[in-house]
Parts: sequence; structure tokens; C-alpha cells
Amino acid sequence: MNKQIITWLIFSCLIPAGNIFAGEQLGPMAVRIQQQLKSDGRDQYDVLKDPGRKPFETMQFFNVKAGTTVLDMTAGGGYNAEILSAAVGADGVVYAQNSHFVTTLIKGALHKAMRGRLENNRLPNVRYIVVDPEDMPFDESIDLAIWGLNMHDVYHRDGEAATIRFLNQIKRALKPGGILGLSEHVGISDNNNAELHRLETSIVLDLVEKAGFVTEETSDLLGNPDDDHTKSIYAEGLRYATDRILLRARKPSN
Repeated sequence: MNKQIITWLIFSCLIPAGNIFAGEQLGPMAVRIQQQLKSDGRDQYDVLKDPGRKPFETMQFFNVKAGTTVLDMTAGGGYNAEILSAAVGADGVVYAQNSHFVTTLIKGALHKAMRGRLENNRLPNVRYIVVDPEDMPFDESIDLAIWGLNMHDVYHRDGEAATIRFLNQIKRALKPGGILGLSEHVGISDNNNAELHRLETSIVLDLVEKAGFVTEETSDLLGNPDDDHTKSIYAEGLRYATDRILLRARKPSN
């Protein structure tokens, strides 16, 4: 497909009304996310991911705020887009991006799952876009970008230079001072991390720096000391529970 032709798939959805739990002791964003976790229409695999993803705590670490504009890079089936939708609230916007090749993976399962989330006007603040990173129509207009558990795929498939170009497209989209939130499965040196679908933390940090971001903080919030890092992320008993790193970086203001 000609990369100059951008396929926009824009859908919306409505968060169900109703107080699912009291939540008086929680802040507004925590309440919205808790409600979303219990809402109808989530993907069948979401509940399996929730414990290992710690949605509210992760959004806190990435400094997601109500009313902001967020770009969810390589949204896949849309798990992060769903959480971000609740986190930014009704006044925020989430652009869930998938490249064209993602729509063909697993016989289109991820693309179908993303679309399924948005049926019946389920998430009114989510815009699903199918566009390659270099063709994204964002130019310093995004407050925060999330790239979740996918850097290893780009790095192992296309190499360092391609990964830096991907990060540079995110940087182009971000406003000066905008935030990049990144998560990745931890890999250990000397293991076949390409086969295991992992990436060494030192490589993650190096790539982010080479792309011109300034790392503010890393976290082992999603760490798992029982993961010995020698198994695939899809191994029985480990899927959705790998040892993961969170990183928050910032695009320089000038």
C-alpha cells in the first residue's frame, strides 16, 4: 500500500453510566479506571492482563492527566487505549495507532479486537488510526505518547536505526516537553532475546537517548522476580506476568 495514503479508521465508544463501586477514597482518575475495568465490551483477554499491568499505577507513573491528548503507539488489540480512555476522561483524546502491517497479524485478530472495543459508540474519546509512523499527521500536538511492550519487535526485526526512526516519529508528534511512556519485557545479555521477545534494559535506555529524549525515571512497578528471563514471554505460566521495565522520558522543550 502506498505509504502516502493514510487509512484513517475513526471510531468512538461510550463508557457505561452508573456507579459500579463507591470509591470515595480514590481520586477521580482511579475511579474512572476502576469503572472501566468492570465495564462491558472489554476484550476477552483484558482481565488476564489486568493484574500484571497495574493500570492505575502505570498511568500515574507515566504522568497521564485528565484532559490531555495521548498517542497510543502500536495499540494492537487496544488494551492500553481502553485504560487511557478512562485516564484522560471525557475532555481528553486518545489516538490509538496501528501500522498497516499490524492489521494483517494473526489473521487480523488485533485489528478486529481494536475495532470491537469501539463498537456501539463505546469510547467517545478514542480515535483509531491505521497509519505508518512516518505518515502520522501529528506535529508537536500530542501531550503524551505510550509505546507498550513493542520496542523489542521493531528492534529485533528491523534493527537499531529503524527503532530510532520510530522513536523520532513519536518525538515529532509530541509537543515540546511532551512525555514518552514506554514499557518493555526485560531481557538479559547473552540470551536469545529476539526469540524470547525481550529486550535488554540498557538497550532500551540507549535507544531512547539516541532518539533525543531525556529519561526522567525508570520503574520496576511491573517487575517479576520469579521471571528468570530465559523463557519466551508466551511461555505457560509467564504470559501476562513477565518482568517488565517502565520508563518515562521527555522531549526537550527546545
